[in-house]
Amino acid sequence: MLSSAAKAPLHRRLPALLLLLLGSAIAPAASAGSFTYWDDPSASAVTLTRAQFVAKAKRLQGRERLVYVNRVVNNAARQQVEKVDTWKGFDRLVSDGYGDCEDFAIAKYQILLQAGTPTSRLDFLAADDTLTPTYHAVLRYRQDDGSHLILDNLTLMMLPESKRTDLKPLVTFDRTHAAYFQDGAFKPVAPSRIVLGGQPLSERMPKLLDY
Repeated sequence: MLSSAAKAPLHRRLPALLLLLLGSAIAPAASAGSFTYWDDPSASAVTLTRAQFVAKAKRLQGRERLVYVNRVVNNAARQQVEKVDTWKGFDRLVSDGYGDCEDFAIAKYQILLQAGTPTSRLDFLAADDTLTPTYHAVLRYRQDDGSHLILDNLTLMMLPESKRTDLKPLVTFDRTHAAYFQDGAFKPVAPSRIVLGGQPLSERMPKLLDY
């Protein structure tokens, strides 16, 4: 059934139609090879290419770089639990517009490494989220004193791991090493013995830059 608005003569409906057309014309749209994120400081949508994103991250140092990359990636896609645990890197995350927690962590890992952050500073933490409770994955940044900052897709705050009492550690890993948490400490483990998302970690780790 047509609404009363739809039944109105065309000349009476033109202003509304023009408004809709103009609205679609001025809506921000990412061109091929670019992505759009919500920029909190400027309260606006910003469109960048990956190369521009990495170039700006390279110009920043230390915590400033971490804050910037964490904020952009978090605001470039939405958290969405997926039935099939397909890991994504930065390009696919922003192209799809959504992803699981590990997808955000992988995206930040890729961008930070490309921007010049040493590999030895970054690894992933798989943990039980005691508040939900669900499995959760985040990126860790090792500071000079050996402690870690947590880059979490659910918050823009980067807190020390010691203050993230909501996360019960399970496993840490990077492209070459893995460790499991037992008796209050992380202990090295063969990646083939750890299964995440139904797949041995040994099969996932070498692909962290390729997802």
